[in-house]
Formats: sequence, structure tokens, C-alpha cells
Amino acid sequence: MPRHWIFVRLKFLMIHSKTVKNTIRMKRLFILFISTLLFTTFSFATDGPGYKIRVKLENYAANELVIGFHYGEKQYVKDTVTLGADGYFTFEADTLFPAGVYLLVLKPDNNFIQLLLDDKNQQLTIMTDVKDSVNKMKIKGSADNEVFYEYLKLLNRQRPESDSLRAQLAKLKGQPSDSAKVAGKIADIDKSVKKYQQDLISKHPGSMAAKIVKAAIDPEVPEFKGDEKEVAKKKFNWIRTHFFDNMDIADPSLLRSPVLHSKVDYFITKLTPQHPDSVNLALDWLFGQLKGKYAGENYKYYLIHFLNFYAKSNIVGFDACYVHIANEYYCKGNAPWTKKEDLEKICDNARRLEPVLIGKVAPNIVVADRNNQPKALWDVDADYTVLFFWATDCGHCKKAAPHMVEFANKFKDRGVKVFAVCTGVVTAKEDSNTYEKVHDTCWKGVEEKEFNDNVFLNTYDPYIKSRYKMLYDVQTTPQIFILNRNHEILMKRIGAEQLGDVMEQVMKFQEEKKKGK
Repeated sequence: MPRHWIFVRLKFLMIHSKTVKNTIRMKRLFILFISTLLFTTFSFATDGPGYKIRVKLENYAANELVIGFHYGEKQYVKDTVTLGADGYFTFEADTLFPAGVYLLVLKPDNNFIQLLLDDKNQQLTIMTDVKDSVNKMKIKGSADNEVFYEYLKLLNRQRPESDSLRAQLAKLKGQPSDSAKVAGKIADIDKSVKKYQQDLISKHPGSMAAKIVKAAIDPEVPEFKGDEKEVAKKKFNWIRTHFFDNMDIADPSLLRSPVLHSKVDYFITKLTPQHPDSVNLALDWLFGQLKGKYAGENYKYYLIHFLNFYAKSNIVGFDACYVHIANEYYCKGNAPWTKKEDLEKICDNARRLEPVLIGKVAPNIVVADRNNQPKALWDVDADYTVLFFWATDCGHCKKAAPHMVEFANKFKDRGVKVFAVCTGVVTAKEDSNTYEKVHDTCWKGVEEKEFNDNVFLNTYDPYIKSRYKMLYDVQTTPQIFILNRNHEILMKRIGAEQLGDVMEQVMKFQEEKKKGK
């Protein structure tokens, strides 16, 4: 079955078996990066006569019903009502819900029924059986939902035959003629569904039903000529260019649906080459499409979402995306909703991270050896320098030490040197005893961990005169950076146990780069 149909069927046809589980949150959303509210509250006060949604459910034992809503990648609770004396659950207020896809959440299992609400008419009555909510659905007062559920009923009718044909096709491998007949029947079903979709979209333009159905349809890729590699490249570029042809990504009603976020996320994390420079270009394009439209609600949501997404990313190098978003949008005044104290934190984080992004020249630091002779990072004469920050009282450093020793010995004759910095610090400048303690502790640690001076360039900076903690954002240890001969950062934030394998890959890549491969 083609992907566009599968998507709609999975999203909507099986709504009786989906659960909200832990994604329901009570009325407010917290951003993850700085633990402050993304929105102080969700505003539902739009102009209009208000909403009145009456719901009658057969085979539903609970006396409470929840209404929730999609918002980006999650779902949230809006209100809870109890069963009325008339046998209906009634949600009522003198304001309107923002347009979108809403959820009638059933207790105790959080199964849910979806409901479309436009921004004009929200006075409707729903009657269904929770055991078969699609086929038994009856709606009064909402042509939009009538159209939508007629479509879902069609898919329900087509599904058994389609599943049966697919099962037959799987058994007919190696029988071309019979397979072709079955495949033809599947194609006919698909064609009828496509026609129904197109008719629905053309007959009900601007409706929520048309928006949702259209958004779930992937644009059809044209045929391209050329060799296999060339055709694949042309198809990929065409898909990226036309990926959002069937939806207005700035429409906030789609932000309140299950269709927008999955496509935006797929576009950024799958269809975009996963290199920070490429991702940053894609983000700029996305934000440009969103900014200023519909008062910029989707722009605001996705700017916050991707700032947090790349703040949490564990993929090496993608802190460059966080820095880009912070510098180009937040720190330039393009996120005016941000509180002053939060903005300062975001911009300060970006300033700390920027000097040590992959591809940047590593900041030079001048530290000291055990005899207090100065040692500059940039004076290291090696094809590769591994900059290693460690602490004597660090449990992770203790675990990392054997791996570092093994690595240093293995690569010492292959143009690699380890520049190790003990991060012990004097707590009081005037206290000579404290200085002696730090000195002795660092060098005792060097000996205990067998960081032999023949293979390690062992250093420390008890007064942090080099400002290495700030320059390299050393908030925890161990920290490892791989630099090339020009002291450019090739890799960072990797575990000591991975260092050998990563170094091999780096060296292989650099050799191929020299050969022009």
C-alpha cells in the first residue's frame, strides 16, 4: 500500500487502539534547556460565540471524559468534564478553541477519539460506540467532521481487502503472473483511495478535513533519466524541494495536529544531510518560511523546539546548530518573547561553545609541566594532538586512564601526541600550602594512572592563568579533543574507550582527503 495511505491509516484509522500514555501533560509545557515555561499558558481565547461540544458514548463506563489537543510533537490536556444527567459529556465555554485536531481521551486506558475543530463553528454533538468509534460515529453540527469520518469509514472498508491482497502477494513470490494480478488489484484500491482524497480536497477547500488529508499525501515523484546514482540524486533533491507542497507549514492549525511535526522533524533530521552546516541552512529555510505568518506561532514553536533539540543532542558536532540558532535568532533579537535572564543564558552558552566547535582552531593555552616550565598547546609538533583534560578526584577519569595509556602507547609512533592537563586548582592564591597540595596531587595522579612522560605531555595550571576552563568549556572531566597539525578541532567530547577507533577513522579520513577522494 502506498506510503500516503499507510500514514493516514496508521494515524487515524486505528485511533481506537492508540493511547496517550505519558504524553498528556496538564495545561502547560516546560522547555528542557533552561527549565522555564515555553508559553506561560496556552491561550484559547479566540473570537466567536464559544464552543459547546456534547459527547454521548456507548459502552463507556467512566463518568469522566477528557479533551486534549495536539501541539507539535506531544499532546496536552485542556479540560475534564463529568457525565451530565442528560447522558452527555458537555465541554462548554464562551471562547473558541484554536483550530486543530483535538482528542477525546477515554478513561482508564487513555484510548482516544480524534475530533476536528475549525476556527468558526464549534457547536456540535458527537455520538459513537467506543468499541467501534469510527464506523459508529454520528455527528451533528459539523460538516467538517462528517466529511472526515466518512473518509475514515472508507478506509475501514478498504482495509480488510487490501490486507488480504498483501498477504496473498507475499505468498506469491516467484510467480510473476499471479503476483502481477494481485499487485494490480492493490493498485486499483490505491487509485480509488487517491481519487476519494482528491475529491474530498477539491470539494472542501480550506476545511480541516481537507488540510489533514492533503498534508498526509506525499507529492508524487516524477520519472528521471540517467544512471542509477544520478537518478537517485535527482529524486532525493526533488523530494527535498517538494516535501511540503501539500501543506502550509506556517498554519497553526497543523501545529495542533499529528501531521506537521513528524514531517518537519523528518525534513531536518532525515532528508537533510546530517552535517551541521547543511542542517543550519535547512533550519534557516524553515524559520524563513514560518516567520511573520499567522502571527508567527509556528515560528516561535520551532525556534524554541530546535534550540532545545540541539542543546540536548548527544551527536558530536551538533552543538554548532545550537550556537547557530542562538547567535542568528536569539542574540539578534529575533526571539522577542524570551525573558531577559533566559536570553542572557542562551547567548552566554553560545559564546562559550563557539570557540571549540568542530572545524575551529583550538584556542591556545599555556600551562606548566611538573617543573613549572611553560608548555603551549600550539607548540606541540605532531600530525595530531589529543587534548585531554582530567581530574585526580574524578571517577570517570579513573576509568578512562587505562584506555588513555593504551591509546598513547599505540599511537605514539604514528604522529600522535597526548597533551594532558590536570585540572587541579588552588582555592586560595595566597596559600602556598594549597599550591603545594595541588602540585603534589596532580603529579601523584600522573604516576598512579601511569601517564608516562615519555608518551604524555603532562601539564597543569593551578591558578587557571590559561583560562582553559572557560576557553574549552571544561565543566566536567574527562574531556577529549582531537586536533590536526594546524590545531583545528577534528573531533571532541568522545569517550576514552572510543578514542582509538575514532582516531583510526580520523586518520583514514584525513589521508583520503589528501588524496582527493
